[in-house]
Amino acid sequence: MQMSYAEWVCPECKTKNRESCNSWMYGSPIRQCKACRSEYLDRRFREVAIDGFDPRSNNAKIYVKGVLFLLAIAVICGVLTYFQYAKGYYSVKVVAAGALSALGAIACLVLAMRIKFGFQNKANDKYMEESKARLRDPQYVKKLEGYGYRIDESLKK
Repeated sequence: MQMSYAEWVCPECKTKNRESCNSWMYGSPIRQCKACRSEYLDRRFREVAIDGFDPRSNNAKIYVKGVLFLLAIAVICGVLTYFQYAKGYYSVKVVAAGALSALGAIACLVLAMRIKFGFQNKANDKYMEESKARLRDPQYVKKLEGYGYRIDESLKK
């Protein structure tokens, strides 16, 4: 699922590049500039067969804590707005903070549910297969090793 965009500036020609990526930035760390076609390493991207998965992608507890924290902020903002409104005024900033906290809590809840119900594991399995397929290419492996990656022999087969 393409959810995010990664932006970077080419070290050779200084062109700003942008491409869609998954939210965990799983994929080849070797990037190619769209303008000058030079290749370079971007460590923000994770080759999951080598680097492993981001710990946040499998831990629902992090997102449950986020839900609770953001809901607490939303409730506090709601109470403040209620008492301010009772006095004849209210702060738009407090209302906005409460609304954004509630939306953030919903987003965290969705991520926690994706992990709990196994949807994230299915996505991670797909990313692992893509990574292993890339590592079967000897030229790609040679490039990664040139950038300092240590690749287990079992991944090359």
